Amino acid sequence: MKYLFVLALFAAVAFLVYWRLRPYIRGVRQFLGVVREMRRVSGGAPGGFPQQRQTSPKKASGEKLQRCAACGTWMPASRAVSLRGGTTYCSHACLERAADAPRARKSAS
Repeated sequence: MKYLFVLALFAAVAFLVYWRLRPYIRGVRQFLGVVREMRRVSGGAPGGFPQQRQTSPKKASGEKLQRCAACGTWMPASRAVSLRGGTTYCSHACLERAADAPRARKSAS
């Protein structure tokens, strides 16, 4: 019985300590998450995240630029979203925005 009382008292003290330190523990977890994300973005992705294809600066500097038909942004040809007609967009969002925009009708004259 004495051991059960000591165990219950120890559990209560541990719970109170945890309850008081909970905001600090949450802050440390968020900080570690930011550090983990920075490491994943800057280098290798050890957490099983898919790595994006990276081009070397020399290859990117020699690449042709294409202009977005919707917003006019210039981007490397490898990043452009191209359509069959030769029209290019900087992102799928610009492509959708251009598709939703009303077009001016041309007269038959």
